[in-house]
Amino acid sequence: MLVDAPPAAASPAPAAAPRPLSFGNSARRIWVILLAALLGWALAQRQGNEVPVRTAGVSGSDTVSEKGLGADGVGVASTFPPLADLLDRARLWPPDLNKPLCELKIHVYDLPPELRLPVKTVKQCRWSAYNSELLIHQLLVDPPTSVSPSHPHHSLHTNDPAEADFFLVPLFPACFLFDCWVKAGWKKTERCDVDEAYIQLVMRHVREAHSHWNASGGADHLVLHPMDFVDGYYTEASRAVMNSSTYLVTVGDVRPAPYGSHFRAFRDLVIPSSTHLLNSYRVNPLDYLDEAGRLLSEPRGAANPRRRVDVDPPNVEIFSPSPELVEVGLRGRLRTLVRFLRQRLALEHAPRLDKRSTLAIFRGGLGTSQDGERYALGIRSLFFPSDGNTSTPPFSAAVHPGFSSLPGFDIAEWSENDDYARRLARSRFGLAPPGYTLDTTRIYEYLAFGVVPVFIGSGPTAGQVMPFSRDVDWGSFTLSLPRERAHELPQFLARVSDEDYARLRRNVWEVGRKVVLEGKEGNVWRLLARDLCRLKRKGVAAGPEIANN
Repeated sequence: MLVDAPPAAASPAPAAAPRPLSFGNSARRIWVILLAALLGWALAQRQGNEVPVRTAGVSGSDTVSEKGLGADGVGVASTFPPLADLLDRARLWPPDLNKPLCELKIHVYDLPPELRLPVKTVKQCRWSAYNSELLIHQLLVDPPTSVSPSHPHHSLHTNDPAEADFFLVPLFPACFLFDCWVKAGWKKTERCDVDEAYIQLVMRHVREAHSHWNASGGADHLVLHPMDFVDGYYTEASRAVMNSSTYLVTVGDVRPAPYGSHFRAFRDLVIPSSTHLLNSYRVNPLDYLDEAGRLLSEPRGAANPRRRVDVDPPNVEIFSPSPELVEVGLRGRLRTLVRFLRQRLALEHAPRLDKRSTLAIFRGGLGTSQDGERYALGIRSLFFPSDGNTSTPPFSAAVHPGFSSLPGFDIAEWSENDDYARRLARSRFGLAPPGYTLDTTRIYEYLAFGVVPVFIGSGPTAGQVMPFSRDVDWGSFTLSLPRERAHELPQFLARVSDEDYARLRRNVWEVGRKVVLEGKEGNVWRLLARDLCRLKRKGVAAGPEIANN
């Protein structure tokens, strides 16, 4: 019988012979470890230092990019839902300009014939930059040619002073002075007795023939002053009888005295200036552009030179094309047919120019050699070639070729009206430097023609108060360049992307045109009424939330 023997005790294994040290492999491992550690440290540092990056989404709204939000990794590669729409859109600015701020009525005094300006003076004033005081008055008192319940004559004007919130005094001292200066050979120190023979007589009649001025001390009365220095042209006696009223001015300036001393920011309201192109010659932008603001292949309607000779448009029109020229006789009908066919062919086979060919446009003067920085803060000296002689235009000590030498810059002192209108219709940006004041009437020509204004040393960032700035977001359709960077204008415009330009141009067309002084829609009075509501504290009273801020 076989018996299993107990297993023998295991003998220790012989020690392995030591391997020779491989310096290459060990060093390679050390380098790999060091590189991995260094890479990990760099990634950690980058993640810790990273901040949220805001990018423009396709819709134009801001979104947070999918990058790390912090060293702890919270929010990495996360997206967040957009905020829900507000139930009350009025919490946001700018407001809906189609909704009135309050119900308001304005009564216009009817002066006796001996206190009214002569018809000849009124007609002549149309050709001045002070035409705005006549147009503002006309918009309120004259019934519109077409039925429009929203027109200010229907929505704001009242013949019953008992229901009026404000009273407009039909006083036109700027037109009086313009006529005076024409007769005096443009000697602007002449006054032609404007104070005692006109202003004080009208104001005495308002106080004595009506009870409304005395009832409020003039606080609910409106007086027009569309000149550069407001009421600074008149005697202390004249100013004293007017200054308790609210002035409607075209120059709002909040710079320290003496430059902004004529504008009373707590009381005066800024209205748009009239312009020679739109308000004197009554050039209609929609004779050069289509309803979307795109250049027409051929101007139409009143832009036809034959039309201008015998037709004077009754109103300043910027929102509807002028009626087509109708010619009589066989030859006239043939010309009308040819013009119609050319326009139809242009519409179908020659696309309108969405991309305007001129980068920047400007028309305006240079002042005099004695003006120095008083005129345009010296900015316009960059617009034209300079030989360094301060006694000759553009009165600059520096030698330079001027912006006018650059491709795409259409800069000159003057153009004939039709030529200027055609050039505006082809331009992307309109340069708006100051003149003797911060204001320039060019702004409103730009807006009417769909041109994006570029403030240079002017505008809201330079102390200029723009019309209706409490309701109109001027920054949404204009650009601004400070005086100290005026020389960078070409580079500044080159950096404007196509997307930004398209947004600015769209806002010019949809919002900016509403501040232009025209004669059909009456938008200026509707915007002005919003400021008057605030003066009366109507529709703007503080709500219960004010205590919980």
